[in-house]
Amino acid sequence: MFRWTAGDPKYGAPPAGFVPVTLTGGTGYQLVHPQPLRTTGAFTAQFVQSPEASLLPPVEGGVLGLVQRAGAGDGVLVEQLYERVHWGGAADTPATAPNLRLDAYIAAARRGAQVRILLDGFFDTGDNAETVSYLNQLAQAQNLDLRAALGNPSLKGIHNKMILVQTAGRGWVHVGSLNGSEASSKVNRELALQVQSDAAFTYLAAAFWHDWQVTSGAR
Repeated sequence: MFRWTAGDPKYGAPPAGFVPVTLTGGTGYQLVHPQPLRTTGAFTAQFVQSPEASLLPPVEGGVLGLVQRAGAGDGVLVEQLYERVHWGGAADTPATAPNLRLDAYIAAARRGAQVRILLDGFFDTGDNAETVSYLNQLAQAQNLDLRAALGNPSLKGIHNKMILVQTAGRGWVHVGSLNGSEASSKVNRELALQVQSDAAFTYLAAAFWHDWQVTSGAR
């Protein structure tokens, strides 16, 4: 960060008549929650540290265990910078090197859960588009309540790493730094928090549905 200078050789002066927005931060994205959520109480929570715990067996928790909670009548909402259609190398496929996270979302839909997956469309170079196409074709072929979409609700890309699960009327939230690549789960040092909180689920689900409807116009 450095002080703006009109004579800077790289950035130069702003356009003539430019007036910076100093009160609202701009109008590119309609805020869903102008105020942060504050809640108190006793919470069931789990820290998910990658690579040690990001792919724990579902019975032990982690991302896979959280998504496995969802069944018939439940819901899974995913908003991610990216989810790879498969792991492994370029020659691999979802059958030879599955993205275990993506498989968990699909399995939840097969159990009868409503699954919605929103991936970034701003920075995407084609990988997210491939994942969205794969998921939607699979959902249509298997008659699943699973929908995937590319989105750019803020006009500056989606950088979120969020999984929301509602099961048996209780809301669970996964938020942190985990992306949908194999390296993020198996190599990188990442950290996320999974917590059971109906208030946090409701708060973040409202933001998800706003972003989803801006993108697709329907649930």
